[in-house]
Amino acid sequence: MRNLRRSNREEEEEESVFVPMTDMTVSFLFIVMILLAFFAVRFSDTENVPRAAYESLQKKFNALSVEHQELELELVMLKRQLREVLAEKERLQDEIRQKEETIAALKKRIETLLMRLREQNPLEGYIAAAQAKRAEILQEIEQALKLEFKDDIQVEISPENDALRFTGEGLFDTGQATFKPGKGVLVERLADLLTQAIGCYTINSTNIDYKACNPYGIVIEAVQVEGHTDSRGSDQNNLILSTARANTAFLTMINSQPDLLTYLNIRDQPVMAVAGYGRMRPIATNETLSGRAENRRIDLRLIMYTPRNSDQVELIQQQIRDGLKLQTELSQTGSLAR
Repeated sequence: MRNLRRSNREEEEEESVFVPMTDMTVSFLFIVMILLAFFAVRFSDTENVPRAAYESLQKKFNALSVEHQELELELVMLKRQLREVLAEKERLQDEIRQKEETIAALKKRIETLLMRLREQNPLEGYIAAAQAKRAEILQEIEQALKLEFKDDIQVEISPENDALRFTGEGLFDTGQATFKPGKGVLVERLADLLTQAIGCYTINSTNIDYKACNPYGIVIEAVQVEGHTDSRGSDQNNLILSTARANTAFLTMINSQPDLLTYLNIRDQPVMAVAGYGRMRPIATNETLSGRAENRRIDLRLIMYTPRNSDQVELIQQQIRDGLKLQTELSQTGSLAR
């Protein structure tokens, strides 16, 4: 009996100890749940994005995705265009090479013909060589101006291959003798190109190897800046206007390249000259707008010296190769080739 009572008392003590432990476990679990709930709420508050902001970002993302796709397509097209441009560039380079070869062959052919002509008739050979060189100088200047100024200039070589023609209203406003804005630069560039082009064919103080660059002894008599008008207005006003425009172009060239005034012909005179012709030398009809526009112009004319006979040709060739001024009697017996 005594042992039974002791056993019951021990069981009651164990139960009394277990109850507080259970309560403590439940309490701990409850605290953990509270903490988890707390942290869950905190996490939710800091990481969740408002729906409106999310939708706005989603729209931006979609727009950027579309833009990215469009840029990818544009890149593909640009690459295709680049390949086409490179192919066209290569084709044009081949065409340029072919034309250069053709030009070189033609020059060689002309050289051969001129040589034969000089052997048969030195005077005619000299004149032909002078005319060919004049055309070459004008073409080089024309091409350089068109390449640099493109649509800002209207220039062409005269049918006689003796002058560059600039549309008057392309450089000047109607009735004015001062350049339009930006046109003075064009004429300054013309002076640069002219200075480079005529050095070998004039008497000047620059260090020129005439034997190398001018073996035929070709001489320029004059480089004339000419002003022209259409037929409207009085002759007096047209002469004044054309001369004023020619003077404007002439002085602009000289101010840009003062050495041009030191380039001399065989008469020991500056090759640069200026003239105004008014309406007296039309190149088209004055009955139409287009014709009058052609007549309103500035011409840059190259006048070549022409010897009288074969003896003068030999003397010119020898002395121009030596870089010497020609004798006075030679300048008195020559004539002009226009």
